[in-house]
Amino acid sequence: MTEEVDGLPVRDIAPAPVRPSAPSIAFRDRRAGHVWTEPEAPPFGHPAVDAATGGLRRGVLHDVTPAGAPDMAAATGFALALAGRLLSAAGQGALWLWVRAEMAGREAGEPYGPGLAAFGLDPNRLVAVAAGDTANVLRAAEEGLAARAFAAVLIEPFGDDRRLDLTACRRLSLIADGGRTTGILLRTSGAPGPTSAVTRWRVAAAPSDGGRYPGNPVFAAELTRNRLGSTGTWMMEWRIDEQSFRAPARAPDILPEAESPLAVPLSGRLAAASGDRPPLPARPAGAVLAFPASGR
Repeated sequence: MTEEVDGLPVRDIAPAPVRPSAPSIAFRDRRAGHVWTEPEAPPFGHPAVDAATGGLRRGVLHDVTPAGAPDMAAATGFALALAGRLLSAAGQGALWLWVRAEMAGREAGEPYGPGLAAFGLDPNRLVAVAAGDTANVLRAAEEGLAARAFAAVLIEPFGDDRRLDLTACRRLSLIADGGRTTGILLRTSGAPGPTSAVTRWRVAAAPSDGGRYPGNPVFAAELTRNRLGSTGTWMMEWRIDEQSFRAPARAPDILPEAESPLAVPLSGRLAAASGDRPPLPARPAGAVLAFPASGR
């Protein structure tokens, strides 16, 4: 069955194995209006981070990992902010792809339109893929990167899986470089494994500067791998109005070298743990889901 997402024909990705020589054509040869001939790097907006990285490089693979289990949401927000910077650089009308394991949605929650918009991500431009396992996550991600139809491809497997090894990461990196599409590998629930990504970020939550009211999201971000520059640890505030990062006004720009991002105090009490959640209705593994437009 073929459906249309914002005028873009999309086919369901079958869970059956597909030979590497005959890949699925779910995303191929559809729309290539946002492919760059050079891997430019839009700035983060944070002077120290831009000095170390030269900006957010396009046409490569970036790796984002939470500093610990309590920081899964922070790592997701940071990865979404990176995707937001890429979409902002791509211009109006750019599409973005979120490929995630079905279990990741059950554990971390499904995309929420106003939350995505806060990171500069138009929900109407999202193509979401729910895959049953890591193998299908990787296969759909490779197709998305090769399609040259997306300004950013967010790749979210679940758990520690031997299939997400260095060879798999190299395949993603090579496809991203060949198509000049940017991949963001989000490892929200697994230990950081070997990677071929240009950058690897270790992200923890940090207190916002909102006082008694919610402020902009702030991340304690440690750049542990940078193939094109230096590494470091910074406090990075996401400016919702400007859709870019900056150094928080009331927080140290660079954390002490011996201090872990996990040592950053929270701005308030932790929310109580949720109780038993009802099981979600079953859906076909590998289904391509159209994100509903706001107001419907």
